Amino acid sequence: MYQHELYRTMTFNAVPYMEPSQDFIKEGSTEIWEYINPNHDAHPMHVHLVNFQVLNRQPIDTAAYQKDYDKWIYGGRKPKDHPVLANYFTGPPIPPNPDETLSYKDTVKAPAQMVTRIIIQEFIPPKRDIASIPNSGAELPATYIHHCHLLEHEDDGLMRPWTIVGRDGDHHDSGHRGGGHGH
Repeated sequence: MYQHELYRTMTFNAVPYMEPSQDFIKEGSTEIWEYINPNHDAHPMHVHLVNFQVLNRQPIDTAAYQKDYDKWIYGGRKPKDHPVLANYFTGPPIPPNPDETLSYKDTVKAPAQMVTRIIIQEFIPPKRDIASIPNSGAELPATYIHHCHLLEHEDDGLMRPWTIVGRDGDHHDSGHRGGGHGH
């Protein structure tokens, strides 16, 4: 989560919501996502389409990370200059809360000044018709969103699309049924 100045727009990776998806996940793959929250408030993060498990949370030096992240953004986002998250940890990973252990979620609390890690297994969009609605199944690529579930933050842009692509990594629509977008 990124906010250049207090009380300004929050975004993921300093990219506005309306920009095209930059996150392409291969169908059937498993991924670990990290929500880095340098803010002073917790955020309930919701991922559309999938259920996930909480792996852990880890405290970080958010002031130092934010400073170096700003340098990276305003320095042209060169891959070699991207801050390495491991350099900012201030303590060991903390296990999930008891109500999160071994259960599947679609929303996770991302506490302030922490990294919250989730694992998403088998990204598989529903391809068949949903609820007997003709042509309602997804085609690849299928685009979904993740966002903060605080309405003010969601409306202010703390949401981003992500896209499931074919197992071969193909990002192109096959031309069937409405462009292959999820929701």
